Amino acid sequence: MSELNRNLPEDKNSAPRETGEEGYVDIVVQKQGTSYILTGIGGTVGEMTYHMVDVDTWIVNHTFIEPKYRGRNLGRMLLDYVVAEARENGRKIIPACSYVLEQFKQNPDEFADVWLKEGETQYSDTYSSDSVMKG
Repeated sequence: MSELNRNLPEDKNSAPRETGEEGYVDIVVQKQGTSYILTGIGGTVGEMTYHMVDVDTWIVNHTFIEPKYRGRNLGRMLLDYVVAEARENGRKIIPACSYVLEQFKQNPDEFADVWLKEGETQYSDTYSSDSVMKG
């Protein structure tokens, strides 16, 4: 498997593989509106959603990976797709999702070009029900 955290596949439908009873089973990445969805043989494996604040800004407000698929960097892979799309379109990201905020905080140089910080708060979307401040 390629280093998905650093180099996104050219084809967005190429994705990581999971081990199933028959060997390897594909997990497909699909863009659906303002979300990226991971789908495996049994259905949805994970998702990351965002919405537009204005023409230049997105709020990433939700990340979910099915429990049995966690620990495989699938959330990070979804984030890489969203960030690549934001860069391609010249957008900034407000991390209203605690997972995305944690990734931005752990890798500030990597995300500096897309991370929109306002004032002293790390979450610019103070009204989001998904915003959970971690101490």
